[in-house]
Amino acid sequence: MCKLGDIIVVNKYIGDDGKEIGRHSFVVIDDNPDCIKGLEYTHVTTVISSFKSEEQRKQKLSHEENMEIIEFEKDGIKKFKKPSYIKADKLFYFNKDKLDYYVFARISDDLLDELMKLILHLAEEDKIAIITENLV
Repeated sequence: MCKLGDIIVVNKYIGDDGKEIGRHSFVVIDDNPDCIKGLEYTHVTTVISSFKSEEQRKQKLSHEENMEIIEFEKDGIKKFKKPSYIKADKLFYFNKDKLDYYVFARISDDLLDELMKLILHLAEEDKIAIITENLV
């Protein structure tokens, strides 16, 4: 079972462009079951992407909605092979009963607090995309 702050790896999901995507990491930002648009969900997440180059890193981090994940470890082992970032402006809703996933690691409490503040700021500016395609 995944909980707030966990990084989960989803084996297959529908992206914000409506296309099926294989194996991707997400940060769980809400683990309280509820309904949205009449659809039941168990988790709200933000997607993690990796930087392809230093140039892309600078470009992505110039946007307020992207937050870099500074290297973290699980059981003393570095987990991400590439520098990565969280897309805080895209909230993916999932139902764990319909999801093929596993818990990969956890972000720090400090990073989770920073992420939640960023999401609240983006929500106030109406810059959040709600993605519910994975609930259908």
